[in-house]
Amino acid sequence: MNSIKFYIALYILLLASFTSSSQSEFSGSLILNQQFVGEDIGINYEGQINYQIHPDISIGLSAAQANMSPEDSDRNYDLGKFGIHISYAFGNYENFKFESIVGFSYLHFSEDLVLKENQGAGLDLGVQLVFGAMEKLHYGFKIVTSYSNISPGSIVNTGVFVTYNI
Repeated sequence: MNSIKFYIALYILLLASFTSSSQSEFSGSLILNQQFVGEDIGINYEGQINYQIHPDISIGLSAAQANMSPEDSDRNYDLGKFGIHISYAFGNYENFKFESIVGFSYLHFSEDLVLKENQGAGLDLGVQLVFGAMEKLHYGFKIVTSYSNISPGSIVNTGVFVTYNI
């Protein structure tokens, strides 16, 4: 009896994956952000791979690296971030769409910054405005805030991105 349930669940899973893959597409994004950590400012470079499971919903995996160099201080440090995000377009118009972003991230501060812990998890919340230049090329503005108990202050990324649908 358990094997029948297993095969039925496997059949439904395969059917759902074939249905969703025929309606989905992959895209890659390059993102250049201004990053703020507390009072520190730096440049953040990010790459992201997205999988669109619905015209309004996509899942993305991202990797980012930021160089933080406060103006009034001699300390420089790096911040690495890996994340998984879900974006939902709740304002989808003809020329642009407005999306909310929710996700989880893994943060790693360099050893140059003395903290109790230099690595840990975070919660990401944000919004982005996406414009469609062509059918496969999109660009826009993005702001994401990461909440983490290991950070010396709030982490805010704001900047521009370019996305190409594969």
